[in-house]
Amino acid sequence: MVAAERHPLYNRVALPRYLRGQVRREKVFMRTAEDYAAKGIEIHFETWATEVDAQAKVVRTNRGQELPYDALLVATGGRPKPPPWAGVEDVDHVLGFQTIDDTDAIIERADTSERTLVMGGSFIGYEIAEGVVHRGRGVTWIMRGPWFLRYVLDEEGGTLCRQLGEAAGCQFIVNDEVKRFSRHNGRFQAETQGGEKVLFDTLTYGVGLDYYVEPVARAGVELRKGIVCDAKLRTALPDVYTAGDIAVFFDLMVGKHNQMGTWDNAEAHGKVAAHNMAGADEDFFDVPTYTTTMFGSTLAVMGVTPDVQPDLDSVRTYSFEEKFFRKLFFLEDRLVGAIMIGPPKGRKKLIEIMRSRQKIERPKEELLDPANLKD
Repeated sequence: MVAAERHPLYNRVALPRYLRGQVRREKVFMRTAEDYAAKGIEIHFETWATEVDAQAKVVRTNRGQELPYDALLVATGGRPKPPPWAGVEDVDHVLGFQTIDDTDAIIERADTSERTLVMGGSFIGYEIAEGVVHRGRGVTWIMRGPWFLRYVLDEEGGTLCRQLGEAAGCQFIVNDEVKRFSRHNGRFQAETQGGEKVLFDTLTYGVGLDYYVEPVARAGVELRKGIVCDAKLRTALPDVYTAGDIAVFFDLMVGKHNQMGTWDNAEAHGKVAAHNMAGADEDFFDVPTYTTTMFGSTLAVMGVTPDVQPDLDSVRTYSFEEKFFRKLFFLEDRLVGAIMIGPPKGRKKLIEIMRSRQKIERPKEELLDPANLKD
């Protein structure tokens, strides 16, 4: 195993809880170096592949190694895109949020900052904003779109997220972006195109990933941002498989290629790829889920959403007063996705319905009521 990080396996899903101060750092880790050795796994930390030679069936690394393989799994994920704003190089503390080292740095800086500026309307931007607010520090969150997760949530869902965030103490600036940074009385100032001025001490951001395809780019795989593979996670190269964020896999739920950046999707990919690398012939099919806190409430996203498949049918219900939002997505009368804000009642049953791939014969609105989802 070739691993770019210096740490053994840890739970990235737990990083937001660690940032919020709800879990101790040592509890984030899932393996030790000794665990790998006990399983007969040879692991190279702080090492990354530089070239895959598919003809020689060899992986070359930055340390000058040549590692032969019979079957190869490429699960290299991506790196946070660099901050795209002019003048950001003049800000001393600019932090992304992907690794445990990133989380350590955000905690150290946020706890000594009067205000942290968060940029980007993505899951990453949200998790930073919520985490720093939970630590009792000032947060301003700037996003280009009209609301958080604009390609998945509609206006009412986005409005509820904003209401929950503002109640927790987060300042929102939407439909806007920073045009310049400057220094101001020993701090930093962001001036937006809309004329807002924000004094801050630390800048954090989440604007997507650049996928780490360089090792296989010249080897003959098909690339569409990530690495294209079939439903068995096989690439165009013999005995080379891919999984996780970087895999552009044939998704049997929607009948086309898809790319999914969730922990449970990567874990499920890994199991299917491992079986197939060992001689099986399995198709991958699963319902990816993402559940997290939402400024004192809960956010759950399941299955396929409009950012992946824009022409989905949908039904929804919501209440600003009761602080809940539910929206279900359908493709050819099959339930394929859902998003919930508030108590995720009925979530497991909805996932079961998605996995069944059965057409919904009853009125779709009935599935919005958790009482109708009981066995």
